[in-house]
Amino acid sequence: MIITSIRRTSRQNLSKVLTTMLVPSRYTIERWSYTLQRVSGVVVMLYFVAHVIETGYVVGGPGVWYVPPYEVAQRSWETVKASLKDPVFDVGLGIIGLLVTFHTINGVRLTLTHFGYTLKRPHRPEFPYEVRSFTNFQRGLFWLSISFAVFSMIYALDTLLGVFRA
Repeated sequence: MIITSIRRTSRQNLSKVLTTMLVPSRYTIERWSYTLQRVSGVVVMLYFVAHVIETGYVVGGPGVWYVPPYEVAQRSWETVKASLKDPVFDVGLGIIGLLVTFHTINGVRLTLTHFGYTLKRPHRPEFPYEVRSFTNFQRGLFWLSISFAVFSMIYALDTLLGVFRA
């Protein structure tokens, strides 16, 4: 009886948490900044690992990651070379450019905030109680990071694919 009650409560709590997380219309700009910073950091880290492995294949050829049956190394090297010529790979690089730029500029905003440069002086809380963790300067830096990120993605896609050339 107690165990089923605990399971039911934990399921209800889990569904409440997931419902809250998966309804982004409730997010404030602070929450979007937090979420995008974390997601971009994880994706950039995963890309870095894949980039190191891929560069090892391309730069050194099949002998870099030598696997005893040589055919396996040869096949993986040919697969990497073919994927580098795929336009989907170029679109992925554009997205990585967007994420790296956003993560960098938003990280500068967070560093300035951490050291207290973009915070206002504390004030007496009065009704209605509004969260004021984002100053106007911080909002400007957040939107600047979004703008530069979109620009870097457009630039990367134009450089790689010639999408916006006349």
